[in-house]
Amino acid sequence: MKHATRIALLVCLVSWLGPRPLLGQACKDEEMMSDESGKALAELVGTVKKESLQDFQRAYHQKSCLNKLTFSLNAVNGVLACLDKAGQDTTAAKEDLDAYKAKREAYGKRKERIERDRKALKDAADAKDAKALIEKFDVSN
Repeated sequence: MKHATRIALLVCLVSWLGPRPLLGQACKDEEMMSDESGKALAELVGTVKKESLQDFQRAYHQKSCLNKLTFSLNAVNGVLACLDKAGQDTTAAKEDLDAYKAKREAYGKRKERIERDRKALKDAADAKDAKALIEKFDVSN
């Protein structure tokens, strides 16, 4: 899991420092980062559903889930920023602009869901409430 996060961070850094590809391709890279962070979160949710409360506490899964939600939120924000920039491209075809707008709306909804889940998890009264909350997370993309 740590290896995948390190790779994702490296890809992000290289794409940021390297030569700028076309905006559409850059957004694909950002979308990939967001999708990978979503998959990591989904894996953790699946693990939490299968484990006991004691295992949940022992493995610090509440904190781990908060970290994954934060990383997912950052990745989604990256996609949204890229799509905003791509949507301002005056040379883009109308179909591309419409696709950017549709993706922007979908990622905007995902951002709202992640923010809501993150806030609820931070506000959880105890580990039992946190575990029950995580089990109900909608981790679909």
